[in-house]
Amino acid sequence: MQPFTAYALGVAVLGLVVYAVIDAVTKYDKRYNVQNMPGPWQVPWIGRIHDLPIEFMWLKFKEWADMYGPIYRTKMLGANFIVITDEKIAEDMLVKKAKLYSDRPEIKSLFDAKSTYGSMEYLPLMGKNQYWARQRKFTHSYLTGATNAQYHGIMEFEAKRWIARLIEKPDDFVFSLEDMCSKVMCQLVWDDDSISTPLTPSAWGLLTQMSPAGPITNVLTPLWDWVPEVINPWKLRERKRHDEQQAFFMQCLQKTRRKMEKGKQRSCFTRNYLETAEKTSISGDYEASCVIGMMALVGIFTVTGPIYYFLIAMVHHPEWQVKCQEEVDRVCGNKPPAVADLPNLPILRACIKETMRWKPTVPTGVAHECEGDDWFQGYFIPKGTRILPLDWAFLRNPIKYPQPDEYHPERWLEAGWPTFQEPLTKYPDIIGMTSFGWGQRQCLGMSITRDETVTGCGALMWAFNLRRKIDPISGKEIDVPLNKSNSLLIIKPDPWEMAFHPRSASRKEEALQLWKEAEAKDIEERTEFLRQAEMKEVLVQP
Repeated sequence: MQPFTAYALGVAVLGLVVYAVIDAVTKYDKRYNVQNMPGPWQVPWIGRIHDLPIEFMWLKFKEWADMYGPIYRTKMLGANFIVITDEKIAEDMLVKKAKLYSDRPEIKSLFDAKSTYGSMEYLPLMGKNQYWARQRKFTHSYLTGATNAQYHGIMEFEAKRWIARLIEKPDDFVFSLEDMCSKVMCQLVWDDDSISTPLTPSAWGLLTQMSPAGPITNVLTPLWDWVPEVINPWKLRERKRHDEQQAFFMQCLQKTRRKMEKGKQRSCFTRNYLETAEKTSISGDYEASCVIGMMALVGIFTVTGPIYYFLIAMVHHPEWQVKCQEEVDRVCGNKPPAVADLPNLPILRACIKETMRWKPTVPTGVAHECEGDDWFQGYFIPKGTRILPLDWAFLRNPIKYPQPDEYHPERWLEAGWPTFQEPLTKYPDIIGMTSFGWGQRQCLGMSITRDETVTGCGALMWAFNLRRKIDPISGKEIDVPLNKSNSLLIIKPDPWEMAFHPRSASRKEEALQLWKEAEAKDIEERTEFLRQAEMKEVLVQP
């Protein structure tokens, strides 16, 4: 072979090898790193975290969406993310292809949050596995039953208690609001409102632990993985929180069983489970205590946020407060709204729905995870990619929501707005809002959230004029901030001050009397139930 020919052949072979390598790298890039999808530039492996703030990160995600489009990719410490800011894209991916996009990503700072190893503890965070399937079915059946029974009057009862507490201690409104929502769930789940005292801090402890803005190990994951547990402060702290919470749930179940054995336990979710345990797919007491306890916790998260921001909205928009008050007075007269009044309160429902659109409490959305390789809109989505449906962006769409940054309840009530629907006895309705999630991961408690926000916010409108507080020194109004909150997965406004003025002296007396009567009736019913139980116990004795 001539030297030139050998040289040329060598160059050709080398060229083919280089071409093959480049082609392989390009294909690998396209298939496995999703580099053909638009998105911000990335630092190798690390991704784009240097300018992604832990606080209010949804604003940065929205900023990138405005630059790169309604579906874009990014990476964080080796994990692939796709951010979706268009409802149609979210529907096509997370609903129509739900079988592939219904997993959850791992949360490092919780032990086995996905139940990969059978912990069975956190239904909303579980991977798409057998535990998730049976607990989801269990939860759906219990919440549906409670909705059909209109919660046995529990919501109206707790709303009356809350009004009375606000009259007596208006400055404790944050505590009393959280306690009201907690007591509703404690009564439904265990028929014991005293459990709200430990349940509420337990709920916020879990929320903090699972949020990116919580422990640093949710961001710097090697700190969780590489430091042995015996000297790992984050794992030791979480082990304590976890063990206390799970022991608490089990104690509640066991307490219910003991009361049942004595015939002294009224109807509740836990009693219903214990009576039918053999007919369910739940594996036993531990799993039951987890899924029932999780229902109680999530019931606090989903309701307190919208009511917090409803308070803020009414202070900033007194004209809508007046419209709500006029409607509640016309429909309900001398009593606060009940669940049964919901069809006749479209203005109140519109103000609640607009509050949830204007100030979404899960602005980043909750991430899904792709269970297998997929092609979507020409893009290759590798298994394990995390899909972030950005609720802040959905609810700021200027085409669907003209003037998206403004509070306009009329967008749900007046023809001409893109979101108007009839009949007003049914619409507006918060059920189905993007804030409740997508596809097989949609929140199971939408009805309970709707009904509790209507009874809680309706009671506020019936009883109070909500106002800014007056500084006793300067005589000026104290500002109620609009855009200050924590940055947990489910956000909560920073502490603020406001005034709860009873609408009249007679309304104040009516509210206190209603609670006095409701409390007396509850005590009487509980006493009679126990008396009947004791009589039965005497009769069966030899």
